[in-house]
Amino acid sequence: MVSRTRFHDDWLTTMSDAQEVDVLIVGAGPAGLATAHYLGMYGVRALVVERNMGTVAEPRAVSIDDETLRSMQTLGLDGPINEETLPGYGARYYSPGQKEFARIQPTTREFGHPRRSGFRQPEFEAELRAGLSKYPTVEVRFGHSFEGLEQDDAGVTADILDPEGRRVEVRAGFLAACDGGRSTVRKLLGVELAGSSFNERWLVIDCVNDSDETPASIAYCDHRRPAITIPGPGRTRRWEFLLKRDEDEADLLAVGTIRELLTPYIGSRDVEIIRKLVYTFHARIADRWRVGRVFLLGDAAHLTPPYAGQGLNSGQRDAANFAWKVAAVVKGQSGVSLLDSYEAERRDHAWSLIRMAIQIGWVMVPRNWFHTYAQIAFFRLAGIIPPVRDYFVGMKFKPVPRFQNGFLCADDLKARDTLVGRMLPQPDVIDGEGETRKLDDVLGTGFALLAISPADAADLAALDHPLWARLDAERVVLTKGGSSGDVSTVRIEDGPLLHRFDKYAGRILLVRPDRYVAAAFTVADADDIADRLSGLMA
Repeated sequence: MVSRTRFHDDWLTTMSDAQEVDVLIVGAGPAGLATAHYLGMYGVRALVVERNMGTVAEPRAVSIDDETLRSMQTLGLDGPINEETLPGYGARYYSPGQKEFARIQPTTREFGHPRRSGFRQPEFEAELRAGLSKYPTVEVRFGHSFEGLEQDDAGVTADILDPEGRRVEVRAGFLAACDGGRSTVRKLLGVELAGSSFNERWLVIDCVNDSDETPASIAYCDHRRPAITIPGPGRTRRWEFLLKRDEDEADLLAVGTIRELLTPYIGSRDVEIIRKLVYTFHARIADRWRVGRVFLLGDAAHLTPPYAGQGLNSGQRDAANFAWKVAAVVKGQSGVSLLDSYEAERRDHAWSLIRMAIQIGWVMVPRNWFHTYAQIAFFRLAGIIPPVRDYFVGMKFKPVPRFQNGFLCADDLKARDTLVGRMLPQPDVIDGEGETRKLDDVLGTGFALLAISPADAADLAALDHPLWARLDAERVVLTKGGSSGDVSTVRIEDGPLLHRFDKYAGRILLVRPDRYVAAAFTVADADDIADRLSGLMA
């Protein structure tokens, strides 16, 4: 019989023949490592197991967005990660004659970071992995493969195989399956992927020491051979070429063939190729994201075509959403039913990004001569119509998450104006010491009560419903001027984000740890809203 080790205040640093944790995370990719970070930050006991011997060494994802960088800010990793990015790169679209016919250059920083930046996944994962060392409640085990599980009403028992081939039993309250598109956990649970795989094959080439410093991705919209190039930090660049149906993969991977494909675009310029492969795109989503106490995150839950660069970023949203909820359950702040809101909140947005990627692919990959020149004509016409031009240039076509159901209480504002169910904008603010800071750094890493008027400071400080203490909510006043001695006050100056808060003057926002607004209420409504939210956490 396998003995079971029960944890107390200390943390085991070596694998025994059995182990007990609050959350078992299967997979040490971006979603798994980020989930471990959040759980460590919340003081939850977590074990990460990964079949590989380390984090990835080869380039995979190459685009990181503002929401993910905001998550890294919450985890205290935005500094080192930002140092290794190409911030705020745009997109350009070229005709078959290599003439630019459309350009996208977003400048908005609604969430406090560039809309999208180039990055290198190996460095990103390495920073996540190294940062886990500061959490005494988190353990990571590489070279350990997940073999199977059983679950009951109280938790999950998983079989893990260590590098020496010994079986280890892990007992966990919950299991987060972050084991990728071919998820073993998902298959064992019998969860199906809905959607389709593209019939297109793409040759992907990653280069280093590239002297091209164009700060934009370029889509060569040529029906004869669509091609895409994406810039990265440190003179790195990715190339992608569509394969024709009758072409052999081995032939396309030959050095001579790759050089022939690159020459029309780079001429005689030397580049160093560090990775080349052929792969097929997927647009699929799991039909269930939860089975009992097991949850799917990242590629285990959804597979996104790379045209929009949202695969890794969607997994980061999953981690931020799931982690605070499971932590609330583990710490006794909430009942298990709160976890029902994970899929309810994340599924629709994940699928909307998959659809967006498909639509962008329709532009990048024209099917014939008519398709090529029809879209060129469309974008040239759009360029002379300001609202349409701004829609594309500012990347406003990217679906912004808005939860209709989940852990929230809707307010009475119109859908286009409400902040409830949406990610809170993050302006720069000036604190009481006169220092400029990002708003999240003032709100802290947990729940926050944010008043949008200095006149409400005293009422904010006096809120006494038991829920606010249970959530340990930070209390902050956001104002255009003035101050208060009762709670922390920060000032927002005139700028593009100021109007997003104007409609909430006289109200208090409850901001969740994942930076989404759960409720907006007046002092008179505070107890009623708190009762309703308490019911959602029952």
